[in-house]
Amino acid sequence: MKLKALVMEFIGTALLVAAIVGAGFMALIKTQDAMMSLVVNGFAAAAVLAVIIRLGASVSGAHYNPAVTLGLFLSKKIEAVTALLYFVAQTAGAIAGAVLANTMYHAFGTQIFPQSKNLQQSGFLLLSEVLATAVLVWIVLRNSDDPKTVATLVPLWIFSAYFFTSSSTFANPAATIGRIFTQSSAGISSTSALRFVAAQFIGAAVGWLLHSFLTEEKVEVELPEEVASDPSL
Repeated sequence: MKLKALVMEFIGTALLVAAIVGAGFMALIKTQDAMMSLVVNGFAAAAVLAVIIRLGASVSGAHYNPAVTLGLFLSKKIEAVTALLYFVAQTAGAIAGAVLANTMYHAFGTQIFPQSKNLQQSGFLLLSEVLATAVLVWIVLRNSDDPKTVATLVPLWIFSAYFFTSSSTFANPAATIGRIFTQSSAGISSTSALRFVAAQFIGAAVGWLLHSFLTEEKVEVELPEEVASDPSL
């Protein structure tokens, strides 16, 4: 485990959450149109994902999401210690990103260290989180050896999920925790966040199962002809 990888996961997750939270503030300041606010948030999330995935792919694998890290661990692509360290770096980065966005908008009266009161407790929202996270993890696992494809398909999926999921697709346990610490429209209360995180980890497991059953390419070892035909083996 290289320190560079942990730093990249911290910075990448911080930038992701800063973009989402900052876009939420911008939408509150510039428009009262709920749909325009959703477009602003969705575009900011998708655009920053495309950038940070390309930046960090060769450094840390560009997870920026404990659900993605869990999926890769279940697929035996990373070790348990690496996964745990990534979880810590991602969560710390997410909180730092929220604080950074709060600080940038402090001139508009935002608190730097607040806690969100935005309750989102419907079970139907949790179903959205399972779906959004499952397909996200599935995309990453299916294309884990092709960061260019991941950097294209993940932003497209997240942007689309902003509009058809009732939760507007958090799909990231670290980002969900980070979004507790903001007054932005992208925030979520701590009581709601715990349920979202649970749903996202379930979604990660579902995404891994989908990949394992449907799209994982099995490596077949071909025996030499003389070995394959030897009846003593």
